[in-house]
Amino acid sequence: MGSQLPGRFTIDPDGFARHHTGLGQMVMTPEDAQPPFRIILILCAMRTGSNLLCSMLRSIPGHAAFFEVFAGHGVEGLQHLPDCQAALEPRLGLHHDDKDALLAARAADPVGFFDALCAAARSVGHSSLSLKVLTDQLSAAHLDALLRRPHVSVLFLTRSRIARHISAVKGDILQNFLGVDTTGLQPTLSLAPFLQDAFDTDRILEGFHHQVRKSGVPRGLLSYEFDLDIAPHARFARLGAALRDIGVAADLSSAVTEDWIVKQDRAAHWTAKIANGFEIETALAGLGLADYARDEPLRDILPTSLPHAAQVMTPRNHLLLDEGGYNHAYSADPVISFTAIQYGRSFLAEWMIGPHPAFGTRRGVHFLKPTWTMEQPDLSALLAAIRQAEACNPGHVFVAMHVSDAEAARYRAHGVPSVPGNPNLFADESIVTCDADPHPDLPMSDAIYVARLEPWKRHELASKLTKPLFVYANPDSPVAEAQMQLLQQTCPTALFVNHQLGQGQYHYLKRPEMVRALASARVSLALSSVEGCMRASSEALFAGLPVVSIDSVGGRDIFYSPDTALIVDDTPEAVRDGVAEMLSRRLTRAEVRRATMARVKEERTRFLDAANRIVADHFGPLAPEIRMEPLLDFTVRYTPLSTMIEAIR
Repeated sequence: MGSQLPGRFTIDPDGFARHHTGLGQMVMTPEDAQPPFRIILILCAMRTGSNLLCSMLRSIPGHAAFFEVFAGHGVEGLQHLPDCQAALEPRLGLHHDDKDALLAARAADPVGFFDALCAAARSVGHSSLSLKVLTDQLSAAHLDALLRRPHVSVLFLTRSRIARHISAVKGDILQNFLGVDTTGLQPTLSLAPFLQDAFDTDRILEGFHHQVRKSGVPRGLLSYEFDLDIAPHARFARLGAALRDIGVAADLSSAVTEDWIVKQDRAAHWTAKIANGFEIETALAGLGLADYARDEPLRDILPTSLPHAAQVMTPRNHLLLDEGGYNHAYSADPVISFTAIQYGRSFLAEWMIGPHPAFGTRRGVHFLKPTWTMEQPDLSALLAAIRQAEACNPGHVFVAMHVSDAEAARYRAHGVPSVPGNPNLFADESIVTCDADPHPDLPMSDAIYVARLEPWKRHELASKLTKPLFVYANPDSPVAEAQMQLLQQTCPTALFVNHQLGQGQYHYLKRPEMVRALASARVSLALSSVEGCMRASSEALFAGLPVVSIDSVGGRDIFYSPDTALIVDDTPEAVRDGVAEMLSRRLTRAEVRRATMARVKEERTRFLDAANRIVADHFGPLAPEIRMEPLLDFTVRYTPLSTMIEAIR
C-alpha cells in the first residue's frame, strides 16, 4: 500500500493520488513534477479507418496506443503491450492472462478500469495513451467521467456515410473486418437500412460531440477520405497537425503504416462498390439526400486547442484598414464577419495581429470568401496569418468557404476548417430577371460572353460563332487594350457591346441595361479554364440563358444542370457546336431560371446548415442564426475593411 492521505486517497507507486467515491469521482493528480500524462480518446463509428489511425499512433515513441479497449470480446491492443498488461493485472487484483476476469473487472467499473489502464501505462514509462471508443461501447455517464480526467483530448474520426455503411455491409457478409480485399464483392444495397443506420449514427455522434463540447476538452476532427485515405507521408502530416491542434506533441519522423493494415476496397467511387450503385444514387438524389449520403458526420465542427496567446509587441497594422474588398459585418456581439481572401491574403487576419485583442473580450467567427480558386495557390502565408490572428485573439476562429472538395481538402490539410460556400450563392436573383426585353440598340445574337478582356478569359474560343456579343470591363490597361485589338482580328464578327452602345467610346452597363443585354442573346458562354466562381455565369442563368462552358476550376458550375449547361472541349469548333446543341433544346427562359433556382435553394440550405453548425458549436445555444437575406449581394458591394470593423467595434 502507498502512503495514506485524508479521506480515501492512496498514493500508488506510479505517483498518482487515487480517490474512489463512485462513478466519475475518481481523480488522478501527479504527486511530483513529472510531465502530464496525455490521454487521447478517439470517438468514432465502426468502419471509419480507426484501426489505421490507431496503428499510426503506435509509431509515436513513448505512446501506448490501444484499439477498442471497450470492445465486447476483449481489450484490443493490450496484447501488443505486454508490459502494460503485466502492470495492469495486479492493479485490478487479477491473475496473469485471465481474460474472463479482465472483462468482468471492466464490466463492473469501466471508468475504474480506464484509470487503472492509464496508471499501468504510465508506470512502465509511457508518457501518453490513446484508445478508440465506438458509438455503442460506453454510456453517456461513463464517457462524461472519462472526459473529466486530467489532460484528456478528443479526436473525432468520421467517414462518408454511404461509404462507411457499404464497408459495414461487406464486413457483415464476410464476417471479417480486417485484411480482406472486398473489391470484388458487390452486394445489393437497400436504401431504408442505410438511411436508418446513417440517422442513428448521426444521433450518437452528435451526442458525443455535445458531451465533448460541454466538457471543454481540446477536440479535433479527422476524416477518413481527406486525412487517412491518402499517401502515407501526407497521412502522417495530417495526423501530426491534428495532434498539435489538441495540444499533443508527437514525434512522427520515423512513423510507418503497419503491414497488417490494407485498403480493403479499391473501388474509386461508392457506386462501384455495390451492384445497384446507380439506382441508389438516383434514389438519394430524388430525396435530396445525395450530398448528405456522400458527406461525413460532424464535418463542420471546429477544432478547439488548448488556450494560448501570442506575444506580439508590434502595433496593429492600420494601413490594412484601407484595403477594399467584399466585407460584411454580420454581428457585433458575438462577432461574426464575412471577408474576402484576396491575392491569397486575409487582410482581416493580418490586421487582427497585434499586442491586444482586436475586439476586446468578445468571441468571434470570421468566414473567409475567396475571390479566386484556392485549389492551386500556395496557402502558407494565409495559414500563418490566420494562426497568428487566432493566437492574438483567443476565442476567435477563421472559417474558409470552399467551392469544391479539392479546396476543402487543401484547407483541411492546413488545419483550417471550411464550409461549402460558393460566392455565387450570395448573388441577388431578384435583380436579374428572365422576362426583360432585349436591348433596343443591340441585335439578337445566339451567344453572349460577359468577361474581362484578358487572355485567360479565352474569347477566341467564340471565333466560330456568328456575331457573338462581348460585354466587358473598361479595357484601360495595356493588356486589355492589346487583347481587344487581337480579338477584333480573330473574332471579326463579334459585337463589342460596351463600345457599340458608347458609339465608339467605352460605355459602362449598369444593372438594368446589363439585364437587357442578356435578354439580347439566347446562350451564355463561359470560356476560361481557371478563375474564381465567375458570377456572370450564374447571373446569365438567372436571366434564363443556358450556358456553354469548357471544363474549368473555380466553382462556376455550382448551379449547372445537365439540361441548362453543356461542358464542351476548349476549341472554337466545340464551342460553336455546343451553342447549336443548346439552341436545339428550345428551352424557355423561365425553364432555365426555374431549374437554376432549385439548385440555388439546395446550395444555400447546405451553406446555411454548415455555417450555423459552426456558429452554434463556437458560441453555444445563444448563437445568432446565420440567414441569407443580410448576405445577398455582399460579394459585389465594395466595403473597405475599416467600414466593416467600425460597424463591429
